[in-house]
Amino acid sequence: MGSSMLRLVLGLSVLSCVLVTSSAQTCRNQTFSNRVFATCRDLPQLTAYLHWTYDQASGRLEIAFKHAGITSTNRWVAWAINPRNTLDPAMIGAQALVAIPQSNGSPRAYASSITSTSTTLEEGAISYPLSGLSATFENNEVTIFATLTLPNGTTSFVHVWQDGPLSGTTPREHSHETSHQNSKEILDLLSGSSTQPTGNSRQRRRNTHGVLNAVSWGILMPTGAIIARYLKVFKSADPTWFYLHITCQASAYIVGVSGLGTGLKLGSDSEGVDYDTHRALGVCAVLEAQQGP
Repeated sequence: MGSSMLRLVLGLSVLSCVLVTSSAQTCRNQTFSNRVFATCRDLPQLTAYLHWTYDQASGRLEIAFKHAGITSTNRWVAWAINPRNTLDPAMIGAQALVAIPQSNGSPRAYASSITSTSTTLEEGAISYPLSGLSATFENNEVTIFATLTLPNGTTSFVHVWQDGPLSGTTPREHSHETSHQNSKEILDLLSGSSTQPTGNSRQRRRNTHGVLNAVSWGILMPTGAIIARYLKVFKSADPTWFYLHITCQASAYIVGVSGLGTGLKLGSDSEGVDYDTHRALGVCAVLEAQQGP
């Protein structure tokens, strides 16, 4: 009896594993009525998939972009190509295909040229000839269909995909969680392979900006003040305390100015994003330090 029960449990376990594995969605088990695509790819973020057929001679690219997990009509979905061919930032300059689910089940599909990170995805012409743009919304999945004509000789491009909230019928800025920040890659149209960014230069600059200011205002400046406040009362520390105080304060100022410079550079590179309060506080801190006590 014990042996039979063990075999039954093992059998059910194997069957469960098979069922779970077979139910895992990949682009290869997705089909479309009256449409067949030559290549597909499971995109690494946001439960999204891209199907395409590409004729290099004519530049004709037929795509179906599928985004799962859209459980309501209060979210927009977009897939885009960035002709600037840059991953940092990948959104600025991207030529997007947008779908907004409607309560009647038929999404509104349109094109949008993205000019800033705070875009509301305004409808307009894009830089690629476009035809056959449509979208569907079924089983919590939005699918965008379109045919684009790419420039001669195109074999790869940077593409980006996103989803975000709606305010009424107007798209609002998407989340900045890691999955959204990393929903971009360089796609090889011929092989179907992709290249992920090896590093995010903007993120490195942000980290540098934060470290410089933390060292300046969080370590060096307070240390200089503590030395002046507590060591100068000891005659044996005179004039050593003064030189240490000056060294800390001067170093703090130099490092702080460097941090300000990286911050201003980040601000100038962030088209459409304003950090007015943060910038003003940083400038005031540097000016105050320059005036001295």
